[in-house]
Parts: sequence; structure tokens; C-alpha cells
Amino acid sequence: MAASMAVTVPAQAAAPLFQLPFPCGQTWRGDSDGSSAHESWEIDFNRGSGADDLGDPVVAAAAGTVRAAAHQGSANGYGNLVKIEHSGGYFTYYAHLNTMAVREGQSVAQGATIGSVGDTSRPGNNISPHLHYEVRLGTGYPGNIQPAYFDGVRFGYPDQTLTSRNCGGGVAGTASIYGATSDGRITYTAVNAATGDRTHGAVVSGASLGFVPKAMATLNFNTVLVTSSGGQLYRVDVITNNTSLTFNAPVPLGGGWTHDLLAYDGRGSLYGIADGALRRYTVSANKPGAGDITSDGLIDTGFTLKTLTATGADWLLGMTSGGELLSYRIRGAGDWSRYELRSSTWQVFRHLLSAGGGVYFGHNAEGGLLRYTDANPYDGSGADVRGPDTVDAQGWSQVLLSAQPGTVA
Repeated sequence: MAASMAVTVPAQAAAPLFQLPFPCGQTWRGDSDGSSAHESWEIDFNRGSGADDLGDPVVAAAAGTVRAAAHQGSANGYGNLVKIEHSGGYFTYYAHLNTMAVREGQSVAQGATIGSVGDTSRPGNNISPHLHYEVRLGTGYPGNIQPAYFDGVRFGYPDQTLTSRNCGGGVAGTASIYGATSDGRITYTAVNAATGDRTHGAVVSGASLGFVPKAMATLNFNTVLVTSSGGQLYRVDVITNNTSLTFNAPVPLGGGWTHDLLAYDGRGSLYGIADGALRRYTVSANKPGAGDITSDGLIDTGFTLKTLTATGADWLLGMTSGGELLSYRIRGAGDWSRYELRSSTWQVFRHLLSAGGGVYFGHNAEGGLLRYTDANPYDGSGADVRGPDTVDAQGWSQVLLSAQPGTVA
């Protein structure tokens, strides 16, 4: 069955979108052949005359989990070493640090400070201050060292001067993603928003809704709104954990809900689009009855969108069939602003969803789920949208997807 694919296909993440391991806007020169200790694609970074760099901050090139943060003693020449594990089995190494600001087992966001540039090494070794940086995948040193990429571009070996675009500020939280299959079953999946790793799921209900679902919006962890092709709105109360998902009989909330798209912003506003008309509703209860969802009226027409999600209170994100990525600030009837984040290429996605924090997930026709980060989702600019990272290359066969709003910061 299509729904079972969403459960059984394992995650196979691509390399994260690594950024330069220094704060946003700083310019550093990397050199890969200036040391006899180099075996492969390692890079030594400086931006001054050696001693000038001592104590400068070093930040995580991508989100991940710290697997080592200690002086290496006489084992090797790394001195104070921080090693971070990232999605897809990738590791980054940050060596010769003066100080270390993290501990083993700690989760770190992209751009988080992990230490400072130093000159530590094997006892008796005298080196000048610099950061030694590596990317590794798999085992078998030095063959497991990978060429370094920054902001999606391969480093210009043997040396290059780069300006850091490690500007995201980092995110934290779990994206709780509900879905519906073509036969009306409900799914739940959790994704670590900082790393893009799927932490569990998809968990699929054994029972079906009993109707063909048309549009979906998640109110909170245990409450989903779903419409039928006949225009009926239902509340679905979900009970789920890592291994099972059940739900109570869908509660009918009224007819006339012919919306093609629904999105809830987590702050009491439910948005719906039918035939290009955007309407806003106020939801006044966590488990709303028919009287707890009241219309705020028509916002405007001309919203010919293929997808719809909410990125924050009265902020919407949508995509056109032509591939435009659009952000909207909604104030009231006839009072809204439209921002073009991308002019094309996003038509590959069937769904877009956001759990907040400037993290966007795109679901493509191949069943893949991709992760993007927007350093400032409310600036009306797409210049700071980074990605994609691959959560799963395939397996997401749901016909509807919706994320719980406000769980990522």
C-alpha cells in the first residue's frame, strides 16, 4: 500500500548545506596544502597574521550533535578538538581550538559558537593559531575525508578567500507533521528541525476517516481539522506515540467548507482558500466545536496558490503552479502584503509546510521531503533562504501534509 511506504522507507539524508565555520560576514582565507600534516581535503583557516586570530569565535558549520569535545593528548596533533555529527552520516572536525564551548552529546544549531581559534596540538608541538577543518563521511582515514562545500559551493582548492554566510542564527524544536493517505488514514512523523533528521514515524493509523480528505490544518499536537470533498469540516482528535496512532470518530463542524487549502497559524487564525478567495476564521478553543470557529470574512481574491502553510501569526507561505515562492503578511480585509521569495523552480513541490522558526519543508512528487531554512521569515526577502537538506529521498506518499505550528523557534 502507498501508506505503508511512508512508514518503512528509511531516511537517507544528503550532505547538509554546510556554511563557513565562522560568524556571519567574516572573511577568512583557507589553505589546503600549507601543512605537511594534511592528508587530503583538510583546510587551515586564518584571517589575520596568525596570532591575530587567537580567540576568534568558531561556529558550527551545520546543525548536529557533538561527538567529541576534548584535548586529544598525544594521540594526534589536533589538540582541543570538537567533532560534530550531522545528518546523512557526515562529521565535521574543528581542531587546535583555544577554548571549547560545547560538551559531548550536546545538540548544536548551525551558527552556534562551539569554541575559539587556538594553537593547541600534541604536547611539544608548536603551531601558530589557526582553525583546522575537515568533513568526513564513513570510515577509513584519510579516504573518508570529503571535499568541503560552503553554501553549496565546493571550496576552491588548494586555497580560497571566503566570506561567511553562516547567518541563520540557529533553530531548535521538533516539527510534528500530520498527514493523510489516499485511503483516508492518518499519519504522524516527527522531524528534528535543527538537523533535518526524522526522529520517528511515519506512524499510520489502522482505521480510515471514512471519507476522502481534501484539505488539512493542524491545530495542536492532538487536534487536526480535515475537510471532505463534499465540503464538510471535521475535527479529528488524535492519540499517537512512537509506535501507534489512533483517533476518535471525526466530529462534524459544519458544511460549506469547499476550501482547496487550509492553514492554521497557531495564534487563533485559520486560513482557507477556495477558488482563489482567501478567508480568515477565528478558532477560540483547542478542541473546537461548530460554534468555536467564526468567520472574519473575506481577505481578498486572486490567491491562486498550489500550497499554503503558516509561518507565524498572520504570516502565510505559498507556492504557485509556476514555481513562485510567496510570503504574505495578513492584516485584515483588503489589507495585506505580498513578497516574492523565489520567482521559479518551486513547482516541484506538492506541499509546503512550516512548524515555525523559519524552517520550511517541501514534499515533492518523488515522495521526498526536503528542508529549507529562512534566517528571517518576516523580512520579505528570499536572499536568506538556504537549502535544501534532504530529510528523506522518498517514502512520503501522503496526499495531504500539515505541521503543528509554533513548535520550532
